[in-house]
Amino acid sequence: MEINIVLFGIVLPVVLGAACITWWGSSTHARGGDFFWGPALSITVFVSALSQDSLVNFTSQNKWLWFACSVLLCGLLVGAGIFLTRPTTTRSFVVCACAILGALLLNIPGWHNIMERFLLAIALVPYVLLLLIAVQKRGDFSTPMALSFGLIAPSVLAMLSGFAKLSIPIGAASCLLGCASLMQICFSSRTKIHARVGQSGAVVVASIATLGAATGFGYDTNGVSTLSWLLAAIAPLGLWFGEVPLIRPRPTLAICVRILGCVILAAASIVIALRDLYFLGVPIVE
Repeated sequence: MEINIVLFGIVLPVVLGAACITWWGSSTHARGGDFFWGPALSITVFVSALSQDSLVNFTSQNKWLWFACSVLLCGLLVGAGIFLTRPTTTRSFVVCACAILGALLLNIPGWHNIMERFLLAIALVPYVLLLLIAVQKRGDFSTPMALSFGLIAPSVLAMLSGFAKLSIPIGAASCLLGCASLMQICFSSRTKIHARVGQSGAVVVASIATLGAATGFGYDTNGVSTLSWLLAAIAPLGLWFGEVPLIRPRPTLAICVRILGCVILAAASIVIALRDLYFLGVPIVE
């Protein structure tokens, strides 16, 4: 991987996202910090994607950038909606509406049909609500760390499918979540940043995983199986493994299992993809 890709595709977007989290998180600690994670993650993805392709004529040429635009719009809208609303019912409506809007905008190869995107949007709603509940159950470092591992799956599958450009922005979001988790571990006693991923963060992570997998599936030229893409899309839901009744009352065990759940789903997705490519005779490393 070239140094420019690492610098402009991952390092600088992650630094920008971390700066947003630090600024918004420290200044809005009293509000609970549910709104700023979504915009920070979506900005990271968008800036990273722009380092790979230009928005000039992207509606006809670089159409994969609809993914970055969808995530950005979803992140900004859900962040603003959660910031301006308090009732749980209203917030749930905002969350679902933003997720649906993001899926409807995904006008890329394989998803040109508006009905297909509508079905994707409908499927995204229960996914977002499930992830939202799981994220809110624990506010410790395990949540961003587990989600970081969850997003590795669509990033790696994009690389294996022959679409390396897509893997960079998803990888940047994964890196941001991992860095935030490490910051929470190292500086938990000294920082004022509310490190809980929050409602907006859950929506954007779900959008990145689902829309990223859908984009990779649409551009797949190597024949990665649908099952692999599906597992990559739902990998963040591995958080629920830590909420099993026998595990949930044991905090340390629950933290480990939450992380391990995302790792298992992500690893299963990648292993199945590697198996498929091996039997198809596709070279993994050129």
